Amino acid sequence: MADKVIRVGVVGCGGISNVHMRGINASKDLKLAAICDILPEMMEEKGNMYGVSRENWFEKYTDMMDSGLVDAITVATPNDVHYEVAMAAIERGIPFAVEKPVCNSSEEVKEIMDAARKKNIPHMVNFSYRFKGAARYAREIVQSGQLGTIYHVNGEYLQSWGLPGASKDGEQTPLVWRFMKERTGSGALGDLGCHLIDLVRFITGREFIYINADTDTFIKQRPMPDGSGMGDVTVDDYVTIMSQLEGQVAANLNITRFAYGRGNYQRIEIYGEKGSLRYNLEDETGDSIEINMGNRPMRDGHCFMTVPVPDHCMSDQLQSFADIINGRADGLAATLQDGLINAGLLEKVLESAKTGEKIKF
Repeated sequence: MADKVIRVGVVGCGGISNVHMRGINASKDLKLAAICDILPEMMEEKGNMYGVSRENWFEKYTDMMDSGLVDAITVATPNDVHYEVAMAAIERGIPFAVEKPVCNSSEEVKEIMDAARKKNIPHMVNFSYRFKGAARYAREIVQSGQLGTIYHVNGEYLQSWGLPGASKDGEQTPLVWRFMKERTGSGALGDLGCHLIDLVRFITGREFIYINADTDTFIKQRPMPDGSGMGDVTVDDYVTIMSQLEGQVAANLNITRFAYGRGNYQRIEIYGEKGSLRYNLEDETGDSIEINMGNRPMRDGHCFMTVPVPDHCMSDQLQSFADIINGRADGLAATLQDGLINAGLLEKVLESAKTGEKIKF
């Protein structure tokens, strides 16, 4: 018996909603049925762009959920709205995929997780880089033991849009919600660092044991979006993390939105007893994996070789959401348990940066 097509409503029509809507339209098992945003002009833009009928546009997410038009939702709002939308979906028995970080506190994430488990609601947390073929292949290599004992993990996630003059018109990027602690919880840490932390856990299969972190804010004030003056930036612009994973693995991570020349760049290097690998993600070239293992010329020549990613490592985020709902999950998408661990780690990073102490997780 064929799986039914799942009608999906997207809550939030900001930038990340493009990823959701493109993915829904690309899936054979999903249909983009409705959209929701508090700003009519955002719905106008996305509704016309992705072919959603005007009668299926909603300003209230509860109205969309109660309309009978949707079987599942994705949550693409700012972080401070995730909790209320997810809980409303759980109350109605509606499967959901929620953007990361799940909430601005681990307490709220746990409440969502407990409620979803109680009602057995299919769900997914959108740690989107788990669906990159190179990341999945790196996971396979590491967890199969091909690198032997792991000693070091070095990672970075770099963007440049926080720099002075980084906006499209060459002006200062304004005080959007991602610079406001009350909306987003943290800055580069919650925006980019949560992805890097999740990827380290995903690829290595190991949990963080200790964290020692440093954060700061380079630009203390930014222009208000409405031109009414300047406003305070209340989140971090960069994060540096020295940490240890299970098994005495040293892990050092660098995250910033002030890396000139980097649009959306990730690198994770893993060094083991029998070899090493490098996962890369670059705007223009996509994701790739390089390895150095198994023979003396490569080891002695310090030579990394780019290798093709096997077909079985290829995946898609929104198709995975459909597979979860239809009972065909591969077990690799992030759950609310992963979201809870991630939220707890973000809190420990901020605690360490504030106190200057090494924090046990």
